[in-house]
Amino acid sequence: MRTTLFYLFFGISTVMISQNTGRRTPLNNPTLQLTKIEKTECITASQRQEVRQQIALNKHAIIQQNPNAFQRKGNSPLFIMPLRAKAGFGDYGYYIVNNQVDHDLTPNGHLLDYECGERTYDWVNGNHEGTDYVLWPYPWKRMQEEIMEVVAAAPGTIIDKRDGNFDLNCVNNGNPLWNGIIIEHADGSQAWYWHFKDGAITTKNIGDTVAEGEYLGAAGSSGSSTIPHLHFEVYDASNNLIDPYEGSCNNMNADSWFVDQPDYFVPSINRLSTHNSANFDTDCGVVENTYEELNFELGETVYFRIFYRDIQTDSNTHIVVKKPDNSILYDYIFTSPWPNYTGASAMWEFPVDGTWPDGVYTITAEFEGNNYETIFGVNTNLGVEDLKITEITIYPNPTSNTIYIEANSTLEKVELFDLLGRKIIEVSPFAEKTELNMEGLKAGVYMVVIFSEGKRVVKKILKK
Repeated sequence: MRTTLFYLFFGISTVMISQNTGRRTPLNNPTLQLTKIEKTECITASQRQEVRQQIALNKHAIIQQNPNAFQRKGNSPLFIMPLRAKAGFGDYGYYIVNNQVDHDLTPNGHLLDYECGERTYDWVNGNHEGTDYVLWPYPWKRMQEEIMEVVAAAPGTIIDKRDGNFDLNCVNNGNPLWNGIIIEHADGSQAWYWHFKDGAITTKNIGDTVAEGEYLGAAGSSGSSTIPHLHFEVYDASNNLIDPYEGSCNNMNADSWFVDQPDYFVPSINRLSTHNSANFDTDCGVVENTYEELNFELGETVYFRIFYRDIQTDSNTHIVVKKPDNSILYDYIFTSPWPNYTGASAMWEFPVDGTWPDGVYTITAEFEGNNYETIFGVNTNLGVEDLKITEITIYPNPTSNTIYIEANSTLEKVELFDLLGRKIIEVSPFAEKTELNMEGLKAGVYMVVIFSEGKRVVKKILKK
């Protein structure tokens, strides 16, 4: 299905002194960059009919083996969310909701979602009929890492399964070659899960049953798609389209089909990070170079990004950058002057000059009542996080005594630093598991740098 992401880039050209606080505050010089919005066909009516005909054939074959497979019973299901983050994912967020079901059936620019907004789309002769959960940020990179796992929103029987199709599509043109799963529930309703990554699908087959929350596949961009995402589409037992989200403008069904329906707006930060370049890769189908960096030197520039979900007009982000001694380097509030966007990226530049002491810096962002944090170093041994996030497990964190570190590869070296960049502990276990004794250390925040197979990852540890 077509999905449109919006990217905001804010360049900082100078620094000013705040008259109220005396602290240095970046001066915004904002520019706005948007992707082109196209009205293109998702999938044709004839292609949907082909899917239904295949489902009928599949169900007939299932009944031959199990005559009681589709004895309808009970009410319509209550769904859990049809997705989850891959185990070990440690960032703040990994997706946005970019398109909902279009409730205005007049096509070609007449848009209406379940909450009477326009978070949907149509085209010349059709309407969007599902909900799109889009990987964000770095959709192509996180697709390859299989960060978004698609799970069964409710128990049922697999009545169609498709795999082996190309999964890096960048055109929304009605392409019927999608990878995915269709499940029929006990009451006869169906949930369609589309656009999976090729090969990242359950080993279960048509006719097998699945439990609520069971893994179905990983999000991709197969079929008619321009970005890695899950398209989730629901029909009742009479094949009537259902929007599982309850709202003032949902005339398809009176009640929510979710156990706990998410809010329409979920204003939050999915990621905040520091980079060594202002470049931002957007080529379709290409795994992004994130240009992320944790260590900087005198004369370099720290490019600081915030990846927002559901940023709205006049929303405030309170950003504080603290030096290694915990004194404040920057303290300012960014107020969004733009309309509501489901996904946006903001960037600020922090030139590193001779007044910056060596050590580990902390950046905090308070947005819509929630606090987010990242770190970077000046003349430290911190490095970019280039180990796969699923390879390292650290527990318990926070800790009062001992930290255990496990990996599925050999841990060559583990170093513990304080926020002044001083090395406190170094071990070379050459094993897949090690431990650090922090019993004699002061309470506070520490950084652990883990080396394995020529790569390294940096994690934060809180000592109680």
